[in-house]
Amino acid sequence: MSSITFAFPAVNIKKRYQIALHVLAWLAFGAWVLYYINGNRTLTSHRVMDVLVGFGFWLVIFYVNWSFLIPKYLAKNRLMLYIVAVLALLMLYGLAKSPMDYYVFREFNPNMKAVYTSERLLQYGLGGLMLVFISSALKVTGNYIRNERRNKELENQKLVAELAYLKSQVNPHFLFNTLNNIYSLAYKQSPETPDAIMKLSLLMRYMLYESNDTLVSLQKEVEHINNFIDLQKLRLREQTSIKFNIEGNIEGKQIAPMLMMTLVENAFKHGLVSKNEIGILINLKVGENYLLFSTVNNISTHKKREFGGIGLQNLRQRLKLLYPNRHTLTFEEKDGVFYATLKLYFHDNTPKL
Repeated sequence: MSSITFAFPAVNIKKRYQIALHVLAWLAFGAWVLYYINGNRTLTSHRVMDVLVGFGFWLVIFYVNWSFLIPKYLAKNRLMLYIVAVLALLMLYGLAKSPMDYYVFREFNPNMKAVYTSERLLQYGLGGLMLVFISSALKVTGNYIRNERRNKELENQKLVAELAYLKSQVNPHFLFNTLNNIYSLAYKQSPETPDAIMKLSLLMRYMLYESNDTLVSLQKEVEHINNFIDLQKLRLREQTSIKFNIEGNIEGKQIAPMLMMTLVENAFKHGLVSKNEIGILINLKVGENYLLFSTVNNISTHKKREFGGIGLQNLRQRLKLLYPNRHTLTFEEKDGVFYATLKLYFHDNTPKL
């Protein structure tokens, strides 16, 4: 036996909530009108009818401005047309309300001497203008809050999409360099090729399955860097000096994935210069609320140094998005040695850089 399920869109729930809120607000306002504007006078049926008639006119003014005039004129910056439309609405209100008050309720108000008087029309106009002002203020404020919330959501979506795009660029860039290294070993028929493939599988597993979150364990990032260094050592000469120094406690800390790795890749990419004794020094210092990471490597004196590669460009952009005003990234080239230094704070409540 099949069943039928009715699904109501979320927008309908929001609409019903808004309607309920308006109804409660008008009921509260109506109670205030009955018991405070009329003072301590007895609430006769005619007096209640007077209030209800006025209440009906107020609802018309409020929602004509809310649903029609503001969206059609004010929201489209047609200010003069909006002012003319409001004045016309108030005029119609006065022309309709005044004779109704005179013929229906004049026996309860002996001061009504004529159908239209300037004093009564002015009173109606000021009252209607107050309703227009309240309606406009609430409408504009509500639209502003909704737009701000929508802009914030769009900004967050844009941030997530941009970070995903940048990360998708980092992975192929890294994979391209590593496969070139393994190809070199395979071409030489090195017996270390299977070990290199195993190291690559560990690296790819981390990149594909363990680094998808915004933040990852700093300890895992360090293990990832060590695996990368081990993979590079398989194809380097024995005299190559590679040191990775760690100072401080890396446990319990979190960092955005693949930030430090970009600098490590860059050091190996530009530091492995033939006919020179190669040296790559990597330092990591971890404090209570900050991280200081640096790489030092030799560079070729006959090659033009490029600072705008894909990896470094992505690193700058990711740091800007993930650690705004909480990081510094500096590069320096001196006497054939390249220095890269990254400092960032872990928490938002740290001093801004």
